[in-house]
Amino acid sequence: MTFTLDGITYGDVAERDSKGFTTVTVPAGTDLSGLITAVAVNGSPVDAESVTPNPTTTKLNYGELKVFTYDNKAYGFRFEEDVWFCGVFFSDCHINQGAGHDGTSAEDMATIMQNILNMSPKSGAIRFTTEGATNLVPKTSIVFCTGDLDQDKGDDGSSGSHNNFLECTADLAKKAGIPFIFIAGNHDISPDYWGDGSKGVTYGNSGGYHADQQTISAVKDNNSYWSGWFEDGITYFTSGNSYDFEPSHFTFKYKDVRFYCANCYWFQKPYTKPGLLTNTNGTMYAPDGIVSNLNTYVGSHADEASVWMQHYPWRAGSDCDRWWLDQNENGLYRTSSNSSIYGSSDSGVGKNDADFANTKKKDPLSAIMMKAAGKVNGEVQHFSGHYHRFDEQIYTSTVESANKVHDYTVAAPGNPSQTNNAFVVLFKRGEGVKEVIQTQF
Repeated sequence: MTFTLDGITYGDVAERDSKGFTTVTVPAGTDLSGLITAVAVNGSPVDAESVTPNPTTTKLNYGELKVFTYDNKAYGFRFEEDVWFCGVFFSDCHINQGAGHDGTSAEDMATIMQNILNMSPKSGAIRFTTEGATNLVPKTSIVFCTGDLDQDKGDDGSSGSHNNFLECTADLAKKAGIPFIFIAGNHDISPDYWGDGSKGVTYGNSGGYHADQQTISAVKDNNSYWSGWFEDGITYFTSGNSYDFEPSHFTFKYKDVRFYCANCYWFQKPYTKPGLLTNTNGTMYAPDGIVSNLNTYVGSHADEASVWMQHYPWRAGSDCDRWWLDQNENGLYRTSSNSSIYGSSDSGVGKNDADFANTKKKDPLSAIMMKAAGKVNGEVQHFSGHYHRFDEQIYTSTVESANKVHDYTVAAPGNPSQTNNAFVVLFKRGEGVKEVIQTQF
């Protein structure tokens, strides 16, 4: 037995058989009164009055089992709201980059991605323990990658086109009709300072600036494809100035949950294009305008459940604070040409200086994030990569102990000790993260 539902196509409905009855999941907020308008059995329409009780006039309640009888056969149905959805996070594919970076081959990544889209974890069926979702059979609704997409600056080490990565991830998601969002990591857009200057913000069609532009174009092109799937499109955070390069952090709302996505990290500096003979490394500028605009935006959307992500973890990894300061292995970094309240123009900062990283970057950012709803046990929910290993830690502000960020760091798929891994995340509409499960695809 199947039903025709008022104002809802079966593309909007999830059905599953369970213990002799069918669960029909309809979009959240659906009015069940008058929902059923017609009945069919074995694909053929039947008179609703010949069914006992008449489905078109029977009062339906969420979660209540209703049994309808036709031609001496019983058909059980339970109606549920579509309040749950599942996301999958992975990171640091480093496609074809080799073992030194825990790199993943394009072929292996395509297999992993297909398993993610099909919700086919190697560890077996995902089972949630969250009350109300214990019987949920999860399917993938949205997928995220938190950076370091392929080889340094692109497929060939310089072009920044990311074609290999896109072919084995984004293209498969498009075929499956499942939104896929990725952000850039430090191997995709230049950090303030590379140990190898050829990978930094350099001049030329194969230089760092060109590759950075290619990366952001890939991010924006992918976002444009999926934008129509989100409640209010995609909003980018910019400085308000006419710099040649902006990191283009962005936000969108999906199934009544707002996602905030930072390319590399929220304090990535904008800069002007390097010159041919002078200023070959470009001029860096403080990210104050970007962070200020983020602050204003979060304040005006504080009632929306939020989930956050950037490439750099908050605490995982022995060099975590060096990453936040964008220092290379020797502690060298690029200062911004203008003053900054976020420490982006200061000189003389010590290598891996935790106090400086905390007070100038982590503490202010955590204060902004705390404005938004969606916290769990008072903690902002955040996802990251970069470390190549699983980790789960809580950052507590050094100036306001109530400001806490719960960061889930996902392992690299090519990490030989933790291969093909991801986080499966249970979300609830309007509330955000409800459960996070580490698994293998």
